[in-house]
Amino acid sequence: MLSITKEFRFDAAHKLMRHDLSEEENRVLYGKCSSFHGHTYTLQITVSGPLDASGMIINFTELKRLVYERVVDRYDHANLNEMDEYLNIPVTAENMVLYIFKTLSRAPEFDGLTLKEVRLYETPDSWATVTA
Repeated sequence: MLSITKEFRFDAAHKLMRHDLSEEENRVLYGKCSSFHGHTYTLQITVSGPLDASGMIINFTELKRLVYERVVDRYDHANLNEMDEYLNIPVTAENMVLYIFKTLSRAPEFDGLTLKEVRLYETPDSWATVTA
């Protein structure tokens, strides 16, 4: 199956924590990441499907608009711990990529297409991936 991938970047801050644990217990569990800090995240979105009359799976411009509208514009320069989707779960790369995948897979623009993979880099050498 033919696929395309587009990459995005955004800056956001968070701290890893569980609300049911004390500050000390969070520090033991998450180490220095239990303190407020930021990342420049890299997000890769892979879509597969048939070619349309234009010779594309989806126009990269349309994919960019969709991802910015549903993810990047919301997350860029945000305190992720204050976002509704992370109020009750730790803001890990794993939880983030699961939420992003779920959000994008519901987009009507993907009708007839497959959101094949979402990969979120927290650092250049640490990432989480969800595949269809």
